[in-house]
Amino acid sequence: MNEVTIHPVNADTDPEAWLALRRRFLSATDWPKLTGSSPWAGEDQVLEDKRGAGSGAAWSLPMQVGKGLEPFLVDAALPLLGAGRPIAQAFLSRGRLGFTPDLLLARETGDWVLAEFKVSVAPWQGTVPGDYLDQVRFQATVLGLDEVQVIHLELRSWEEGLAFIARGAVPAERLRVYPVGVGPRERRTIERKAEAWARRHLQAG
Repeated sequence: MNEVTIHPVNADTDPEAWLALRRRFLSATDWPKLTGSSPWAGEDQVLEDKRGAGSGAAWSLPMQVGKGLEPFLVDAALPLLGAGRPIAQAFLSRGRLGFTPDLLLARETGDWVLAEFKVSVAPWQGTVPGDYLDQVRFQATVLGLDEVQVIHLELRSWEEGLAFIARGAVPAERLRVYPVGVGPRERRTIERKAEAWARRHLQAG
């Protein structure tokens, strides 16, 4: 963990600085596009993003709801995760790999607990979708963690999500926690492949 760099860049208050920093690294949201597990985009989109193209695209309603719910998901999830000092509004990197955590807790023991929030209107059928698995396994690789907590909120509609944002809270009883384990061998494989891609395609920061 001592190899991890914490960059105190706030994506909300200084989005240009955050985007500039993010372009220097291969990120967790990029990784599913490179593995082929993302249903939305592939390597071409990652390369465009790293060149600074497409950063001004309009947000869809699901994106707006997911972003708007984040602070309320944090409030609801903290009791589920136990004690720890939250690390928020930062970009974490190791080598050429990095990401912005939804919620990272620093324990007094020196351990970290990482949680990733997902919101959908479609049921998950008891398992985390493949692109999200790739994303959080990448996050675990950056931090050297054996497990990431994926916390899912299933909405009845995106309009219900807007209502939760207006209310300023989400129902904690509707959150479902999916622990995703990531062993050392898997992390080494991800790191090797991801660093090789970054060396080929990213400029030195």
